Amino acid sequence: MKTIAVICALPPERNTGMLTVDLAAHVTLSKLAHPNIVKFYTYGKLNEYSYPESEIPFTYLDIIDHQEEYLKSDVFLFWGDFLHSLSYLEKDRGSWNKSLSQEGQTGFQSDYYKYIFLSRLEEDRINRAIIFGSTIITNRAEDDVDQAYQLFSERLFKNAAGVFFRDALSAAKVSPLRGLDPSLACDCAFLLSDEDLERFSGFKMAEQRQGVGVYFGRTKSKFLMLLYAKLLARSLGESSRWIPWFFTRRKIRALAGSFGYQVPNQHVETGKILSELSGCKFIITDTYHVCVNAWRLGIPAICIGLGAATADNSLSDKKKEILFEMYGARSFYIFAEQLHSFSGFRAALAQAKNVLEKPDIASQVRKNIQHHVETALTRLKRALEQSCK
Repeated sequence: MKTIAVICALPPERNTGMLTVDLAAHVTLSKLAHPNIVKFYTYGKLNEYSYPESEIPFTYLDIIDHQEEYLKSDVFLFWGDFLHSLSYLEKDRGSWNKSLSQEGQTGFQSDYYKYIFLSRLEEDRINRAIIFGSTIITNRAEDDVDQAYQLFSERLFKNAAGVFFRDALSAAKVSPLRGLDPSLACDCAFLLSDEDLERFSGFKMAEQRQGVGVYFGRTKSKFLMLLYAKLLARSLGESSRWIPWFFTRRKIRALAGSFGYQVPNQHVETGKILSELSGCKFIITDTYHVCVNAWRLGIPAICIGLGAATADNSLSDKKKEILFEMYGARSFYIFAEQLHSFSGFRAALAQAKNVLEKPDIASQVRKNIQHHVETALTRLKRALEQSCK
């Protein structure tokens, strides 16, 4: 019997998408890894802005508090997010440590390489590491000339039992280090089934789907997106309502309220958010994991993002565009720049209305996603079997 350490990204706040990613690890490994021992780790502790333990159907251990036990694990499974991109280390996770001195920041980076890149383990231990469903789309040539990052990332990517990124761009970047081995998987949340959501307290699958679910929280131009959503729903003959994916700050609550949306002034439990999502006929959003969870449920999602965005950090709009392109869903993607002119706005309305009124297109996108999921699961299962020998 082996001990499998599952390393998840540490959420800085309540994040429905990240929680569905981690739930996918919980349910998938209960099937694929049995009877081995599975332990969930994050690099750091959940803070006051994240979830209380009662809302999470599994337990995270802090790597720092359990470092000896963690490093003795037989298998390391890095699950989702941007864990192995340099921008995550420096701009996302690293930005939480602004109060640290230069010496402290250097120590943090050294420890990050130690625990997340396994920099101090022998290669025969790294041979039992797996990366699944994560991304390095933010990596650029400037990152590759960083000596520490180049050394430790190449060592891990080359020697791991499996490296399966969620997007084709990341898979292409790592492909030369993997030889003939595949390097593509899917977003981890795509692995969930409808029944898996019942593990969240308060979840109940909607009996019917009607209306348009709306959530905006990532891209600029909130007024134009809210106007667009309201007009698109009207053109489809549907009502629209707010999906409280994240807590919404007062300024945006007021703006959304002016369009008739009732936006709660408090956090909503994950189970209730996903219940609300499951009852929508269509979704209009600017948020990556709203799209992922909607498509997995079989709900067509219109996503809005900046076409001129660059992949600089984990919140970049570019990850949404790559997701939609991968599955042939380009017609469901609206560039935010289109909304800034009358002709562009009108064309964006026509584009979305046209594709949403053709259910066979959404059905094909869903099939494309499912094919990827089945292949990704096969690759994960094979890598786990190899690592647990």
